[in-house]
Amino acid sequence: AFERLKVLSIGGAGVTTTPDFMNIPFLIKLTLEECPALTSINDSMGKLKNLDYFCIKECPILEKLPDSICQLSSLKVLRIISCSVISHLPEELEDLESLMQLDIYGVDIKQIPESIRELSKLRELSVVRCRDLSMLPDSICQLSSLNVLDLRGCSALASLPERLGDMGSLRKLFLSEAGIVKIPNSIGQLISLCELHMIQCTRLSMLPDSICRITSLEILDLHSCFGLTSLPELLGDMRSLKKLVLSRTSIEKIPDSIGQLINLCELLMSGCQRLSRLPDSICQLSSLETLDLEWCTKLSSIPNQLGEMQSLKKLELTLTCIETIPDSIGQLTNLCLLSLQCSACLRGLPDSICQLNLLESLNLGGCFYLCSLPERLGDMEKLKELILDGTRIQALPDSVGRLKNLCLLSLEDCKSLKALPNSIRELSCLQHIKMSGTNLRGSESGSSHLAASAEVSFSSSGQLLGLSGTNLRGSESGTSHLAASAEVTFSSFDQLLGLSRTNLRGSESGTSNLAALAEVTVSTSKLLDLSDESRKALKHLHLADTRTEELPNCIKRMRNLEELLLECEMLRVLPNWIERFSEKLTKLEVSSKELQALPDCIGTLKQLKKFSLECENLQALPGSIGGLEILGRLKIESANLRALPFSIASLGRLQYLWLRCTSLEALPDPVGELKELEHFEVWSDSLKALPDSIGSLRKVSIFKLKCPKLEALPDSIGNLESLLFFEVRSDGLKYLPKSIGSLKRIQYLLLNCMNLEALPGSMETLESLKDLKLHCNKLMVPPDFIGRLENLVKFSFRSKKLKQLPATIESLGSLRSLSLRGCENLDEVTGFADLSSLQSLDLSYCKSLEYIPQLPSSLLWLDAANCTNLRKTSDVSHLKALENLNLRGCKLLEDVPGLEHITNKLEVLGLPGPCDLVGCCHLSNDFKRRVLKNK
Repeated sequence: AFERLKVLSIGGAGVTTTPDFMNIPFLIKLTLEECPALTSINDSMGKLKNLDYFCIKECPILEKLPDSICQLSSLKVLRIISCSVISHLPEELEDLESLMQLDIYGVDIKQIPESIRELSKLRELSVVRCRDLSMLPDSICQLSSLNVLDLRGCSALASLPERLGDMGSLRKLFLSEAGIVKIPNSIGQLISLCELHMIQCTRLSMLPDSICRITSLEILDLHSCFGLTSLPELLGDMRSLKKLVLSRTSIEKIPDSIGQLINLCELLMSGCQRLSRLPDSICQLSSLETLDLEWCTKLSSIPNQLGEMQSLKKLELTLTCIETIPDSIGQLTNLCLLSLQCSACLRGLPDSICQLNLLESLNLGGCFYLCSLPERLGDMEKLKELILDGTRIQALPDSVGRLKNLCLLSLEDCKSLKALPNSIRELSCLQHIKMSGTNLRGSESGSSHLAASAEVSFSSSGQLLGLSGTNLRGSESGTSHLAASAEVTFSSFDQLLGLSRTNLRGSESGTSNLAALAEVTVSTSKLLDLSDESRKALKHLHLADTRTEELPNCIKRMRNLEELLLECEMLRVLPNWIERFSEKLTKLEVSSKELQALPDCIGTLKQLKKFSLECENLQALPGSIGGLEILGRLKIESANLRALPFSIASLGRLQYLWLRCTSLEALPDPVGELKELEHFEVWSDSLKALPDSIGSLRKVSIFKLKCPKLEALPDSIGNLESLLFFEVRSDGLKYLPKSIGSLKRIQYLLLNCMNLEALPGSMETLESLKDLKLHCNKLMVPPDFIGRLENLVKFSFRSKKLKQLPATIESLGSLRSLSLRGCENLDEVTGFADLSSLQSLDLSYCKSLEYIPQLPSSLLWLDAANCTNLRKTSDVSHLKALENLNLRGCKLLEDVPGLEHITNKLEVLGLPGPCDLVGCCHLSNDFKRRVLKNK
């Protein structure tokens, strides 16, 4: 029936394996997503000769991809995302002859196969957040068609291959948050490279001079490379550079050659707190449009030739120590934004600043010593924002009335301001004037003239005038004349005036057709008015503003909203009018550090399916939350929430519940009534017990507990008949209930419990268990029943009390990975030779171990690093499949018999000393001679 099927997407908690693909031979696109129980992919997948796209995402217990995947000769895109248990890629990658894009994200791979060199058509390679990846194969440099290489978040990756420069087609290289210590000199040979991103490479201390030979480079981003103290002197040779980001680095000077960057448009250096001066040559940057020097706290001056930067549009000098502005600033004829906020040393402005005819925003807030403004201020005809908060100005010049485009005038905490000029009534476009913290009053200040302005300029257009926090009152201030206005607001919150970024959907007619607006991300600092027609069309709103304390009322008129995302750190309250969205709102996300409670009307949002609260000061949830009848996903993060309302049990369709609430003291007893719950996570520093009703969650397949004070699990835990993935992290847990043996379907079990002293024998019945991690410092030895877990594939045991392994461990015929890392008192191991399927063995930091016995021939990876008492291993000549052998830090090692027979096949060999073995003082001369002969 499905022979002609071309697109197939599979997902859900009940999926344990894939179908036989022989019945759908014409499949072109295949997606496996959110399959928490998926353990295998049918080998028949290799028969899908037409498949060109395969994505596997969030399959947490899938351990490997089938080797047959390499038979997909038409595959162009392969994506492996958040499948953390997959530890390696198929070796025969070279057979994917059509592959153009390979994305690997959040996977525990330790290496990339050498065969990747054969992927001649590969254009994009992303290996992101693979935290165990410590090196790249040299063969990766043979990818002659590669355009994009993304290695972000690979924190263990300290270096790049020396032959990196061979990748002649590479255009974009992303290394942000990687562990990179050094960039190879060959980087200068990347003749096609356009973008190099190294954000937060905190271990990087210098750039090679050769980087300046990349004449094609357009973007160089070094944001938050804290260890970087200098730049190459020949920086100016990168003539194509358009954007240079040095923000939050430790650079102390800028090389003079920077003036040669004739195409540079953006130079961002915010937070360079060691930078004390700029070279005069910086003024030769004729194409520069943005210069950001915010928070350069040692910068006390800027070059006198500043005015030569004719293309400059934005100059950010917030939080600097600048004392004077050069007269040449008046030559910056294209400047639109100038911020000198909190420049506490600034004492005056040059008259030439009034020549900035295109300036739209001038921020002088916090310039404490600024006492006056130039008389010709009114010449800046385009000025829309004038911010003077906290200055010592005593008067505004009369010319301020000529600022016909001024929308915002902020005078908060200007305590020396004695009066407003009469000319202020001529500000016909003024929408906001802020005067809280001033001493202005009524007719004394001339503010009565604002009454006429409000009547004439605001009533017909329905604009907003905000005067809250001032001392203006009734007839004193003229505010009584505002009665005729169409809309008046006295909120201290900056009103919502427009959009900073829009995404139009369903229309290709351009931004002029605002009626088609369906999705918008809003910042309240730079906004335009939304028409009523646009509000009716809006379906997705993302409000992102760090200063917002109250939501603007205009949001409540957006009746068609389906998704509302509030990313507002200072938001203090959700208004009751949010109930107006009850008919259509399906997704609500709130992120705030100030929000302490939700309104009762939250329960009226009957269509809500996804609800997320990232509010560290949230103290309680209203009982009405139980009214969210179709809610499927609830995520709460709070440091002050101590309890959940009992009404949460009414969320009958809830499938995903994530609680990161460090003060949560208890779960309500009725939590067991969440019959549809499949994924349940609790992070709490205060939770000591779980209610018995937890056992009624019959559909839960993933259950994670990170609760340091949790003292016990209820007996009812054994009733979780669908449980596949179970994690418990607790220092208070001392025993497990016998009922845990009833979890017949469980496949992954992690117990990170430092005080757990014993395991119940009933666990021997966990016949489906494939991955077991016991990280419990008080466990003396793994229990004998471990050897009877016939399907166990991965076993990790960590305890400082372990001295030897039980003999039954040799019965684990299916075991592929065994980790005893950090078992400091383990002095004897046996039975490894009988583990016929074992591929990975980790004995690192077993500091009492003196001898490694015979190992199985199936072994691919052996890590015995820092076994400081290890003296000898058994003969390893039979380990023909071994790829990685790590013996670094084994200071007493005397011999590794047979090593000389396999050194040529090893991909990684780590020995306790330099590569010439001269520094390995305990290794016998005979051993050194044998190994060096075969190196």
